[in-house]
Amino acid sequence: MTLEETFEEITDDRIEGRTKHKLVDILMIVFFGILCGYKTIEEIHFYAEMSINALKKYLKLENGIPGSDTILRVLARIDSKELENAFVRYAKETFGDKVGEDEVIAIDGKTIRNSRYLPESPEKTPHKASHVVSAWATNLGVCFGQVKTDEKSNEIKAIPELLELLDLKGVIVTIDAMGCQKKIAEKITEKKSNYVISLKGNQEKIHADAKSLFEHELDEQYCERYKIQHTESEIEFGHGRIEKRSSYLCTNLRWLEEKSEWTNLNGIGMVVSERTDKKTGQKSTERRYFLTSLTDVSKASNALRSHWSVENNLHWVLDNIFDEDHCLVRKDNAAQNLNVIRKIAMNLLKQADFSDVIKSKNITISQKQHICDKCEDYLDRVIKLF
Repeated sequence: MTLEETFEEITDDRIEGRTKHKLVDILMIVFFGILCGYKTIEEIHFYAEMSINALKKYLKLENGIPGSDTILRVLARIDSKELENAFVRYAKETFGDKVGEDEVIAIDGKTIRNSRYLPESPEKTPHKASHVVSAWATNLGVCFGQVKTDEKSNEIKAIPELLELLDLKGVIVTIDAMGCQKKIAEKITEKKSNYVISLKGNQEKIHADAKSLFEHELDEQYCERYKIQHTESEIEFGHGRIEKRSSYLCTNLRWLEEKSEWTNLNGIGMVVSERTDKKTGQKSTERRYFLTSLTDVSKASNALRSHWSVENNLHWVLDNIFDEDHCLVRKDNAAQNLNVIRKIAMNLLKQADFSDVIKSKNITISQKQHICDKCEDYLDRVIKLF
């Protein structure tokens, strides 16, 4: 399935006979504009006008380029749920066979800051900033889907909905403490995958049990009794500090009263982070706890560490490369629909190989966007990915 075919599945509810531009052409114009580094609707429209001959290689554009107002109206009208579902199908078909064994799928939410709408006129309906929960493959570097929710507190409802859409067999799902819920653990198991879920005070009883377990001196006899495994990571230098992490995993849970309430719960773990500020020499220690269906401490620890890739490689990229938080598009469904198209473009740019253009192991997404904008041959290379 090509991206164009994916967009053709989206319902066009505009009045038949009164539309000059095909829905699929409008969505593809937005996609091409974002792929080439343009951020606002006005910039995307300008790009399309200047690149119409190049775009006609891929699109019919029987009535030329639609105006920026038309593009915005279409983005606002499209059912965001329908576009999200189409995105999941497209990502699965395009990248699903590249998912390796024990791929870590990080589930995490992000608020599109400027998408809040406060109309001056009382006749118009205000809405809160859009909050989107995404599924990020940390090793592959691809977003496999998203679900919009009204606000961060509704992530608990959105996560099972997103999990239902995804093909998760054989992967490890990681979620922060917001998603530490029994029904979510059950849903992940139902999808034939493992989980590593951060544990905090929102699950008061089992959190207290975990703290109590690891407050004891972790000597050889105690670790043998509770089947506690231990591993230490390499010392890391970065962000002005030195950090050493130690991970522990208890797999003997016969003592745990709530074990039967958590589907496929096989371990309770703790990560101890010891940090030293390189300037001041000040030291600090942080203990974090987690629940997991895994029974190997190294695998669980690596999955938990990989989870934060979603912040650095997805959320940060959306904000700093695609300028998402500064985008003032906020009418109806436009913000979340743009979010989907940005992720499609980002997925393809991350997978595109431009090493023959820039002799570097770390070609940035913005560099790839500039190359696509300036060189049609390399734009073709990205297009062939879908």
